[in-house]
Amino acid sequence: MDYKSYRCNLREKLWCAAVSAAAAGLISWLFYHSWCAMGIMVPVYLLYRKQYQIGQLKARKERLLLEFKEGMQAVSAALLAGYSMEHAWCEAEKELRELYGEESLMCKELHQMNTAIRMNQPLEQILSEFSVRSGCEEIESFAEVFSFAKRSGGNFADIIRTTVSKIAGKIEVEQEIATVLAGKKMEGRIMNIMPVLILAYLNLTAGDFLQALYGNVLGIAVMSMALGVYAISIKLSERIMDIQI
Repeated sequence: MDYKSYRCNLREKLWCAAVSAAAAGLISWLFYHSWCAMGIMVPVYLLYRKQYQIGQLKARKERLLLEFKEGMQAVSAALLAGYSMEHAWCEAEKELRELYGEESLMCKELHQMNTAIRMNQPLEQILSEFSVRSGCEEIESFAEVFSFAKRSGGNFADIIRTTVSKIAGKIEVEQEIATVLAGKKMEGRIMNIMPVLILAYLNLTAGDFLQALYGNVLGIAVMSMALGVYAISIKLSERIMDIQI
């Protein structure tokens, strides 16, 4: 599996289409009072699907990194118990199967690695290929250090322990940041929804007051600019809250 790309299945595509249709219908009614504006559903669908894929890709990488940390902890424990490197990876697969199940990302990867090891493929090459597919900086760094240690005869137990410590530290910092920002993100979502709610309230209770903004070229231009500013503000709020470590 290539973890640097994400492809939606049929169910996810249908979900994106349903959300896009609802969003296009809401925009058509609130901003233009014309169902002709439903023509924007296609670009809305493409934008929403792209954002959905980015979110799923990020969540999958986070899950992979967490499972990788657990797997390397199992490998480190097996090495300290006296297992060889090859048998340590087998023990890690067994432990991850118990923790996350056979369908977990890292359990599948370890199964493929152990199959390749039994076919006499070099472990450092297998790790290098996996690190390239993972798209995770921590896994790529680990594979490079592991390959160097394999050639120079380094202490694998210490290398793996150090790597796990760094990954665990990053995960803990990310969780702390997520906890601190949880309230702010909720406030941001409420602020993003408020303009739509206000416009809907005015349309329902004071439609005559907004009538000048609909059905004419100037009104369409004004509402289109307002819609553009609204979309830009949402994108900016997402970028502000997206803190990379």
